[in-house]
Amino acid sequence: MNWDDLRFALAVADSGSLTAAADALGVNASTVLRRIAALEKAVGVRLFARGRAGYHLTEEGAGLVAALRPVQQRLAGIERGFGNDGAGSEARVQLAAPAAFASYFLAPRLRQLQIEQPGLVVELSTTRGVPPTALSNLDAALCYGVPAQGDMLTRKLSEIGYGLYGAAELLARRGRTASDIAKLPLIGFAHDEPASGPAEWMANQCAAGGNVVFRSSDPSCRLAAVQSALGFACLPCFMADQLPGLTRVAGPDAVGHQELWLVTHRQAREVARIRLLVDSVVALVRSRRERLRAAG
Repeated sequence: MNWDDLRFALAVADSGSLTAAADALGVNASTVLRRIAALEKAVGVRLFARGRAGYHLTEEGAGLVAALRPVQQRLAGIERGFGNDGAGSEARVQLAAPAAFASYFLAPRLRQLQIEQPGLVVELSTTRGVPPTALSNLDAALCYGVPAQGDMLTRKLSEIGYGLYGAAELLARRGRTASDIAKLPLIGFAHDEPASGPAEWMANQCAAGGNVVFRSSDPSCRLAAVQSALGFACLPCFMADQLPGLTRVAGPDAVGHQELWLVTHRQAREVARIRLLVDSVVALVRSRRERLRAAG
């Protein structure tokens, strides 16, 4: 058994997917599969079982991962502590965030951070927003909901308002009253969408006789479908409200909210470059909290 194989197991356990683990490790999925097979052969037990929602740990796999977590956290802490915080040099911080939030809220506002903190390089990866069970190589993560497990610091930053949106072209033909929603062509969430207020609201509309014409787990994909006048979709208001040609048919009071949480390592405040990013993200979100809630 070697540590490299164990790293692959931890990555699959954290992501639940060979593809996501491969992206995190900078390899291809076949390499991840091969290394997991080698580890299972070395320990003599099956560590993962594959289901419709991806890869999940067997009882033996869960035991191995639980034993590895303290080692992983200690090594990650050493790496962060010896990271480059020197003046005039590049300081890299790895941050994960839900895809729509990263693209439509964070990325357009990182320029000011770069001006204020030259040399600080943010490496931003996107997720579906599922709370992590461990940060692994990440320095911090934004997610929808608080992690149920893991030795991490968590902080609720805001609520994200969702609405039901349609293109002007489609609205002109279909009408726009809430009582008509169940009769509209609907763009739903994926069947394996994590539980949330907006996902539950949309599921109720579909169960009430809604005509589902398309589904996607990716908000940007649902947005593209809305803009093509394919149907009506639940989207984060901070994303959809700023785009021309879209109309909010129902707002957060009906559709619901997602809680936005910040997750960091316990040692994050001791590392200057991580502290700079975390403080900047917290200030940014809090200064625009009402917009993110989409109240009114």
